[in-house]
Amino acid sequence: MTVVAEPPLQVELDAPLTRLTAEYPYAPESAKLARWLVDAALASWELSDLINDAALVASELMSNAIETGCLRKIGFAVERLGESTVRITVSDGSCSLPVLVIARLPADTDHVPPRGRGLLVVNSLAHRWGVDLHARGKDIWAELRRRRSKG
Repeated sequence: MTVVAEPPLQVELDAPLTRLTAEYPYAPESAKLARWLVDAALASWELSDLINDAALVASELMSNAIETGCLRKIGFAVERLGESTVRITVSDGSCSLPVLVIARLPADTDHVPPRGRGLLVVNSLAHRWGVDLHARGKDIWAELRRRRSKG
């Protein structure tokens, strides 16, 4: 089943659809479109408590892919893996592995680099994340899990 819609995106599903996919151009606005898809999917799956973190992860992964500019389209997927877990996958045409940079911020916060912290954000929000290389590039994915409530 393919769902095509223009933002703002509203998804109403008759069947239990557990994976939504899209292709986006290598353009800055694609990160915003991916966030909308994540928002709509997680709301329809009643995982609203994950929306903010998942949208931020999607945005960071999309931003990294946009910088590669390797294919005509970026592949994007959001998938429900169970009652409390979602996976966000971004596919691009680059075989370059992402690098998680852990560095100290400068004491002078006026000179904090504007870029280079995306995977640090993903690493802090995701339950786990990884990269799968293939002949035409890579898939970088992150899984987010609903936190168990105490009690």
